[in-house]
Amino acid sequence: MLDEDKILTDEEAKRIIMTLYDKGYGLAVYMIERILGTQLARETKEDLVQEGFLKLVSYVERLRGRPFGEQLAYMAKIMHTVALDEVRRQTQIKLLYSLDEENRPEPESLDLTPEELCMMQESVAEKRANIRAAMERLPERDRRLLIEKYQNGRSDVEIGAMLGIKTRNVRVYMARARNKAAIYYGEEVDGKRYGKKRRQKDA
Repeated sequence: MLDEDKILTDEEAKRIIMTLYDKGYGLAVYMIERILGTQLARETKEDLVQEGFLKLVSYVERLRGRPFGEQLAYMAKIMHTVALDEVRRQTQIKLLYSLDEENRPEPESLDLTPEELCMMQESVAEKRANIRAAMERLPERDRRLLIEKYQNGRSDVEIGAMLGIKTRNVRVYMARARNKAAIYYGEEVDGKRYGKKRRQKDA
């Protein structure tokens, strides 16, 4: 349930968000499932819907005075964006692990100059370094989840048995681990690009 008292003080804005939440929750879930599939874990759907409504709060001024149908359409657009963001997070982690395979063949050089090939190899090496740094910041269970899934190719059932997690919860924990890894990876990249001091590993 969305706790409107913690995020809104304006009564009209609160009414808009809560009306959309109460009457549009089904549509919100549909928009998430449309992109990520109906087999997505219930907890993950709820997390994404919650994320979408929190984003919607930031744009509530755009909804004032609009017909409910337009407000609903705007909410659906936000949920669509949230679902696509989750796809990007998942894809990013998969790509990062594919780059981190120890025996991955070197890039084909048939159509590349020596300078272009060198730049590509340096880019891959830098990504690998950032991946490893991000992974080191993850809690042990999150790190094991990602390694078993993307490096070792194990199923949710196998991972659950190995780590003592109920199979139905593996996807939930996996999604959260991916999100953390993506955030840490971004911080590693930004820290090196702009000379920022990265945050310490979470407790």
